[in-house]
Amino acid sequence: MQALAGFGLAVMSMGTAQAAWWQAQSRHFTVYSEGRDETLRNFAERLEKFDYLLRTVTGVTDPDRGSPVKVYLLSSEDKVKSLARNRNIGGFYTTSDRTAFAVLSRERKSNQFDFGAEEILFHEYTHHFMLHHFPAAYPAWYVEGFAEFFSVVKFPKDGSIEFGHIPMARAPGLVLGSPYPVANLFARNTDGLSLRDGDRYYGTAWLLTHYFQYKADRRAEIARYLKDVADGVKDMQPDSYFAGGLAGLEKDLKIYMRHRLTASVLRPKELKIDAITVSAVDPAQGDLIEDELRLINRPKTDELPGIVTAIRSVSAKYPASAYALALLAEADWAAEQKDAALADADRAIAIDPKSARAYAVRAEVLLERAHESDKDEDWKAALTSIVRANRADTEDPVPLALFYRYHAMRGGKMPDLGYDGLYKAFLLLPQSPEYRVNFAHAMAARGDYKAASTLLDPIAYSPHGSEMRDNALRLKATFDAQAAEKEKGALQAGSPAPAP
Repeated sequence: MQALAGFGLAVMSMGTAQAAWWQAQSRHFTVYSEGRDETLRNFAERLEKFDYLLRTVTGVTDPDRGSPVKVYLLSSEDKVKSLARNRNIGGFYTTSDRTAFAVLSRERKSNQFDFGAEEILFHEYTHHFMLHHFPAAYPAWYVEGFAEFFSVVKFPKDGSIEFGHIPMARAPGLVLGSPYPVANLFARNTDGLSLRDGDRYYGTAWLLTHYFQYKADRRAEIARYLKDVADGVKDMQPDSYFAGGLAGLEKDLKIYMRHRLTASVLRPKELKIDAITVSAVDPAQGDLIEDELRLINRPKTDELPGIVTAIRSVSAKYPASAYALALLAEADWAAEQKDAALADADRAIAIDPKSARAYAVRAEVLLERAHESDKDEDWKAALTSIVRANRADTEDPVPLALFYRYHAMRGGKMPDLGYDGLYKAFLLLPQSPEYRVNFAHAMAARGDYKAASTLLDPIAYSPHGSEMRDNALRLKATFDAQAAEKEKGALQAGSPAPAP
């Protein structure tokens, strides 16, 4: 099974956290909880079981790549809504330049037809997982239907894992509003859907995914259709892929909906959850968590001065915290307070000479200075900070991307190490659209236009409209044209174009 894409929803403000923060660290997740929560370890364990489920069902055997996903559990849904700047959102997932993270509420859902924190996180983590292992172009309904299919998972006491259950929050839209028309489902993405139609769209996407999952005699149809979509087959006619066309598929789907639907049980014989460590979060980090969330998710320009002021106020309470000073330096840089950014980064480094985050900010400031002066000593100072940031944390994608940018800014032939650094940054966080686009540009710069175009597929065919999606579509068209021109030139020269 394959799927694609992810949500990116905005994070916005709250005050400084009042309760102490705790964290549970596991192999694939770091879960932060506002206030001591005895269920924190169990929550992290369920997340690891969910990751195991996805790996088992999709047949992923690749070694783990990327950094753990960070999950923030706030004390109330109102806090989540305020951070998201959206009263209709009960949780969200997005990426910064350093990590993928989700923000949810610890409150229980009010009834079975509401969205709970786990359902939201399972949906979003499915997107995250597929962008790691199966990034490609897929129809919008399948992207969301696949994530909905795994959104409701149960963990009985016997150690089994149940999945494929009905997402009850979608049931009213399916039963009372009727399924979304299948022809429309295949013809559009989620842009501009009303709340009612959006609910029907997601519910029908789940139903159709469920149908093909359990109707073994119909799987070949959807497999062929999805492959052709992913391969970019031109002028596809969905009617030709399904017995009876889309009208026949819709009729079969409505009949399917009226029957008792099947769920699946995985009884893992070799499931082993690595040790989960629960500990108190450093007080400075805990007091800064909500301000940090405001900072790392692309705040508006007019919000930055307030964020800097808030972080500076908290960091003043912890003058010996390199974490607080490095975060302050990052906020200074974002607000274009360059001298303050350098000074605060240097203060952080003086306390902790292995602060990768502080060295990265220092490198940003010095790179700009070197670009303006073009002095060898300034370029050398910037490179030194980049190297030290990387040595301090070899799994931080930011210094790796900065190393590529250093050589791009300085000009001349890009060394292989520059491409390698950007490639590793992309592998660490392939969910980041910025790293994906930058790596696509790098591949195009090396003349590998087909690979560059393919890299853009998850953004160009995202179910959700955005300026980045529009730009990716345009850029993809440019790369496709360049790939065709290169292949034409190779054929005229009498030799095939090299495979990417």
